[in-house]
Amino acid sequence: MSRIEAEKIGAITVMKQKLFRVSMVLSTGGAIAAAVLSGSQAASAATPHAPSWHPVLSVPGGGITEAVVATGKTTGWAFLGNGSAYQRTGATAWKKVAFPGHNGYVNAAAASSPSNVWAAFRSTVGGSQVDRWNGRKWSVVKSFPGSVTSLSVLRPNDVWAFGGASGGEGVFHFNGRSWAKVSSTLQGGSAASDRNVWAYSGTQFAHYDGRKWTETNVAGLFPTSPGSNVAPVVTGVLALAPDNVFAIGVGWGGHFGGPAVVLHFNGHRWSRAAAGPGVIASGETLASDGKGGLWMTSDTHQNYQVLLHYSAGQLVNANEPFMSVASIPGTAEALGGNASPVATMPTVYQYS
Repeated sequence: MSRIEAEKIGAITVMKQKLFRVSMVLSTGGAIAAAVLSGSQAASAATPHAPSWHPVLSVPGGGITEAVVATGKTTGWAFLGNGSAYQRTGATAWKKVAFPGHNGYVNAAAASSPSNVWAAFRSTVGGSQVDRWNGRKWSVVKSFPGSVTSLSVLRPNDVWAFGGASGGEGVFHFNGRSWAKVSSTLQGGSAASDRNVWAYSGTQFAHYDGRKWTETNVAGLFPTSPGSNVAPVVTGVLALAPDNVFAIGVGWGGHFGGPAVVLHFNGHRWSRAAAGPGVIASGETLASDGKGGLWMTSDTHQNYQVLLHYSAGQLVNANEPFMSVASIPGTAEALGGNASPVATMPTVYQYS
């Protein structure tokens, strides 16, 4: 072999060694990059999504959303202060539907399915009516001389209405054919079943087991406040199960109201679960948060609507100006109706 041939062979060998090293570096780098990317993706996947309130409906000129109700993950209704009703047909899809209420607003709404939705419409000229959506159209079911403050819809032939009388007191039951007045002294309430109905007036609770009412006074559960001249009062109740009933009220206060107070019934007795920000009225609408807690709308000292959240003994301001709130069935999500009268503001939010 000549010297020139030997040099060529040596040069080729060196070049192969260099290419091999470069290949190894590139391969290792690619593996590292893939590992970094995979680790980043895994970390991203492992990071839980933080739920928050985000808009799902905006209606120019719609103003305040008086009531919302969810009938499924992406189905439900929103009732605006201008008397219009919007049906939810998708995540952010809504359509306006003819509604029989005029010169007033929906004070409460509830449902047992997308084809069984009920709304209590309060007229500005006096009285109210209860309307039903049967999956095709709205129709008036009954008229009341006073405002219906809340509804519990268990089935199409099993509906409870609270309030309704000219003095604001009354509990009525609909069996699919007719209405029966079950009480004439109670103001608001909630029914988990026909044998588990809770209603209130002042600081007096009454439980209906299907045959009779049993009363309990909870005035002693509200925190005392020396010098206060406004007595405590229960302002809302939500019956979820025989051993799980929540109520909200306002404690002792002066002209500007008192602390919002959360009460809980465990099947045996009532107890105070939490006390929080000062409000004029609280519990105007109540909704389970799907995790053992509560969402509730309240009115502050400045006549400003706020959303409060209760969880694990703590009651905090969620910093959302909502007039209404409703649970999304089977989830830890909710719908909230914006109380801002600004036309360009979203009128309905979802917590997810």
